[in-house]
Amino acid sequence: MVWDLGCNTGDFSRIAAETAPLVVALDGDHAAVEQLYRALRGESGSNAARRILPLVGNVCDPSPNQGWLGAERRSWAERGRPDLVLALALVHHLVLGAGVPLEEFLDWLRSLGGAVVLEFVDKDDPQARRVLHNRRDDDPGYSLAACEAGLRRRFARCEQLTLPDGKRTLFHAQPR
Repeated sequence: MVWDLGCNTGDFSRIAAETAPLVVALDGDHAAVEQLYRALRGESGSNAARRILPLVGNVCDPSPNQGWLGAERRSWAERGRPDLVLALALVHHLVLGAGVPLEEFLDWLRSLGGAVVLEFVDKDDPQARRVLHNRRDDDPGYSLAACEAGLRRRFARCEQLTLPDGKRTLFHAQPR
């Protein structure tokens, strides 16, 4: 199972669905998830349509246990464990935008138990600057070096590739 967190309109979910039997495509943007849902509905026989589950959700405020005595529906995190987590262009939204400490975000990724592909977005990237537009940049812990060190402490293997613009770095981390 693959979790594509911050999936947007599902471009990478579709790639994952070429080989994964189930891709949970999660994003907080209702319009983006609706676009993915409608596209998949129009492709009813395709692998993507059979394998991708588009969901609207907020990683910072996940669904809790619900129903009578909180026992009818388990929390989002208790419904299954991913073999792979895609966190592409997500970390800056959580750390810079929502104020989640980088170390806690990395702990959470590790607790999921699967491999992780994480895209680190530098503060100088236009998208990160957009997130910081109306916020104070008071998180000295948000850096490429801190992210790399944190991943290496938590995972057995960690490879990285800096993209040509120099403002984004991909990490592939394997659990212990």
